[in-house]
Amino acid sequence: MTLLDRLSTGWKAWVLLFVITFGAAAPGVFLLPALDRDESRFAQASKEMLEEDNYILIQYQDELRNKKPAGIHWLQAASTAIFTGPEANEIWTYRVPSWLGAAFGTLACFWAGIPLIGRRASFLGSALFGATLLLTSEAHISKTDGMLVFLTTLGIGALVRLYVEKSQSKAMALLFWVTMGAGFLIKGPVTPMVAAYAGVGVWLWDRLRTGRGGDWWRVLLWWPGPLIFVALVLPWLIWIQMATDGLYVQGAVGKDLKDKFVGASEGHGGWPGYHLAHIPAWFYPASLLLIPAIVATRRALRGETLTALGHGTAGLKFLLAWGVPTWIFFELLPTKLSHYILPAYPAFGLLCGYAAVQMMDGMKMPLARGLGMVTFALGAILLLAVSYPGVTSYFMAETAGDFTTVSKEEVLASWTGYRDFPLWLWAAGFALAGLALVESARLRMGAAITMAVLSSVAIGWHVRIFMLPSQVWVQPTETARLALEDVCGVPGEDADCNVKTPARILALGYAEPSYVLSLGTQNLHPPQTPLDLPMDEAAYPVVYLLNFEDRKAEPPILEEAAHLRAQAESLGLCLTEGAPRYALNYSNGDPVHFRAWRFDWGGCPGADQPSSSTSQ
Repeated sequence: MTLLDRLSTGWKAWVLLFVITFGAAAPGVFLLPALDRDESRFAQASKEMLEEDNYILIQYQDELRNKKPAGIHWLQAASTAIFTGPEANEIWTYRVPSWLGAAFGTLACFWAGIPLIGRRASFLGSALFGATLLLTSEAHISKTDGMLVFLTTLGIGALVRLYVEKSQSKAMALLFWVTMGAGFLIKGPVTPMVAAYAGVGVWLWDRLRTGRGGDWWRVLLWWPGPLIFVALVLPWLIWIQMATDGLYVQGAVGKDLKDKFVGASEGHGGWPGYHLAHIPAWFYPASLLLIPAIVATRRALRGETLTALGHGTAGLKFLLAWGVPTWIFFELLPTKLSHYILPAYPAFGLLCGYAAVQMMDGMKMPLARGLGMVTFALGAILLLAVSYPGVTSYFMAETAGDFTTVSKEEVLASWTGYRDFPLWLWAAGFALAGLALVESARLRMGAAITMAVLSSVAIGWHVRIFMLPSQVWVQPTETARLALEDVCGVPGEDADCNVKTPARILALGYAEPSYVLSLGTQNLHPPQTPLDLPMDEAAYPVVYLLNFEDRKAEPPILEEAAHLRAQAESLGLCLTEGAPRYALNYSNGDPVHFRAWRFDWGGCPGADQPSSSTSQ
């Protein structure tokens, strides 16, 4: 028995595969700040479910979010309730469902692949899929996609067994319908759609080639299965329709889903081949074997090689029916985001595992292997380049020139501390990627895959531990927090400041969801922010967060600031101004120039006032 046979057999395989994805994503779960905008919107809606004890409506402050079903919000709310509670304002608790979902998605990939291509190939393919940068990135983002890929792959795994084994298993049929219902509650029709592509696609393929598609799917019509799907989906759908006066379906289907089909929703368009162009980076490290997978599969389907599969080419046909139509659909969809393609990645990963085993068994394809190495090397170069300090320094210099309220030199001086970060994991990723190429050139595919997976983990850890957490200059909400700390303006941090902090923050010129999530639902942003100081002494201290670079504010920020200053003078208030803080708002590409203003009634705080503030 070879080492691969030992690793892919028994409990060791499941543990290793789980650890690959779970471990690769772990640093990002805890170290990265809340991301704008989708992640923070999802998490904030889940947070408000907990705060208001309302698990039907999906809302972001006063706005109903009639876009996606509530499933992911229930999971995020449950995770947060278990670990901390909504008052903690910590993003990691909302990321746990995605983290677990992605790791279990790797296990579901292995389970689905075993009857299709064998245990050895499925293990290798699942390891490659589990280490892909797209999956491990979605694992630490509190959205739908980590859990979606798990439920979709698990449901397709049940479909696999019905197709390959022709068993008419009622247990597999019930599992299929449970995952379809659960997947629908996570992201609407995506899970059923991808499963339909796989099942209907392979049935049509068989029918066109042999004249018989088979009746392996008939057990799916057994009445408890569809009834379970309806029982999972319909009660909540009826309830939320009633709670929103019929607006939910109008928003989710008539607006959100429709917009994605008729145009580039929210500006998220892309060129033809958009998802294909992202393969070198997002499918890394499985990109090493994607082109060999195409060649090996083509040879097998044409009968040019022995496939060593117990079910002939049925497994390969199923994987193609699963992955290719899904990829084509998202390539043709006018709205394009790189993570949309994720449900197809398990199929592509398993095809890569199949190609690896074929090469281990002696299949020769030097040109395809060489092209795979070029694709892999291109991905490694891109990932290593964008995570190198010199590149961040270049973008700092480019961004600093966009500020209009302060000189480029002053901005760059304030960002000096963000220019450097440790490179030992970067160097490890570089070395491991090189070893993967060397081992692939030597036809030692087991070692090549091991080095490729480790290189992906090392590069991912470098980005998630050192690079991104250190780049506060592209984290506007974290920069805003620093500005607020200058005036003891973060709600609930009285003990840290030894003075009273405000009940809420009033932002002008800044309205990102991460601001609301990280600093509290009660905080106001434009256009809700009042422009007049309160007349009631009990309302103080009052803290404003002003972004002087906002060029769309009406009235302009400078006029609003002058208005506030004049009011403070007329009321005899103490105005404490924090130090300027600069950042790039990556969600819209605009520079931000924050100053925190604290207003106190009847005099400034005494010796406890932070030394970085100046009193007027």
